[in-house]
Amino acid sequence: MSKMKSKFKYMYDAAPASELIAKDGVAKTASFDGTAKVLDVLEGYWTSGELADDVFAVAINVTAVDLTADETYVLELEAGPVGFATSVVVGQVTIAGTGQYVILVDADTVKAQKADAAAIRLAGTIGGTTPSITLHAWIAGRIVGH
Repeated sequence: MSKMKSKFKYMYDAAPASELIAKDGVAKTASFDGTAKVLDVLEGYWTSGELADDVFAVAINVTAVDLTADETYVLELEAGPVGFATSVVVGQVTIAGTGQYVILVDADTVKAQKADAAAIRLAGTIGGTTPSITLHAWIAGRIVGH
């Protein structure tokens, strides 16, 4: 078995279709909502508009973060209808430093929590004296074996 020289489990996918937070190198200094992505649906004679029953990963790479005083950083993965008139949190991470963070998402669980879920997005709640975080995030793909 060969060894990869990366400290990340999930490799960055630059495809616009997977991007939740752009890899633009711009630090975020206030709370934000990332790009919404519409989830895949099944269409066929047996079903119409049902979420595909995948388990997939959302990868978040934090490349810089200010933790010098009382700064806090919480990222929540939200699911809701397109436009997010209403939403629920289906995953959450608290950022404690640089590195890769991963939220595993099970479409069946999302459907159970929010019947009209059709899209996901990452929302960041940051606070403190001088908050600053540089990150990018993407849908990292289906988890094989589920």
